[in-house]
Amino acid sequence: MSGRAGARTGVGRALPWVAVVLGVALVVAVAGRGPEEGEPLDPGSPGPLGTKALMDVLRELGGEVGISSDPPGSAVQTTLLLSDDLTPERRQDLLEWVRQGGTLVVADPSSGVTEVEPAGSTRIGLLDAEIERRCDVAALGNVGRVAAPGGVVFEIPAGRGAAAGTRACFPRNDGAWLLVQPLGLGTVVRLGGASVLVNEELGEADNGLLLASLLVPAPGTAVRVLRPPLPGGGNAGLGDLVAPRVRLALWQLVVAFVLLALWRARRLGRPVAEPQPVQLPGAELVMAVGNLLQRAKGRGQAARLLTDDLRRSLTERLGLPPSAPPDLVADTVAARTGIPRERVLRALSPATPRDEAELVALSQAVDTVRREVTRVR
Repeated sequence: MSGRAGARTGVGRALPWVAVVLGVALVVAVAGRGPEEGEPLDPGSPGPLGTKALMDVLRELGGEVGISSDPPGSAVQTTLLLSDDLTPERRQDLLEWVRQGGTLVVADPSSGVTEVEPAGSTRIGLLDAEIERRCDVAALGNVGRVAAPGGVVFEIPAGRGAAAGTRACFPRNDGAWLLVQPLGLGTVVRLGGASVLVNEELGEADNGLLLASLLVPAPGTAVRVLRPPLPGGGNAGLGDLVAPRVRLALWQLVVAFVLLALWRARRLGRPVAEPQPVQLPGAELVMAVGNLLQRAKGRGQAARLLTDDLRRSLTERLGLPPSAPPDLVADTVAARTGIPRERVLRALSPATPRDEAELVALSQAVDTVRREVTRVR
């Protein structure tokens, strides 16, 4: 019975670890990506999230497609920015290229290439329905609808933005999924997401027609596709990879911890003044005792105090027990220091002084013996 109980206990302890391992394996199986699927937005990937189909379509339409991380040159007419990892200097170079007449299509809605404000998503409830064009941009005249699942919509510019010539297409939820922004002699086209470009969505609605109209409006158009950063690449730091809501939650935890520490910490409060005992200097105390003994004519008591203090000092110095008799102390002092035994014995066991002069003489004798003994090493 004990063997079965031990086996059940071992299985019970192992179950949580088995559950953890199965959970990790499930997460890897669900969230992991097979090597055949390639990297998202990779122009050379035939996987569902790759963009190889778009490259093939552009080439079939006569476009001269160049895939590179280098900025476009003067011979390039259109450029596709899949994911914005540009440094401020490269971004300025790209905008300068647009000002000279290029057309830049930005598929990264979070890009800071031009100023746009997110206004929501393309979802209607839980559905990602197709979006109608509803604009009079000539280059998009043949495009009716696009399927842009998971996309975002931008605020439709008003006032200065509208006066600058920005046009909005594919409106949804008080915003627009596509903005056309004139810049110098060129144009910046902002898309509310890159989902229309990927292989699995390129054939939906008029997605392919939209991209062909933007990137290869005529055969022979030179197209530059700026390669997206590889996983682990780019300029984003660890803090940039943490979602804003996660950072906010972490800060809330920090604030909560500080408040808990302040609540549970020791509260010292104000210093409290406590009455201190009366302190008398040692010299004053000795003088006061001496005066009392003098008034009481306690010469015998004063002599005993002097001799007791001398005997205590000598026994500590010579390594004798505190209760050693005066004869033993005198013999030891005489043997180790050469001081006459009789002089030491008179200092240790004197007769009661008859007057103050004898008491003074005794105190001098006691002090002399003490100094002579303490000098000997």
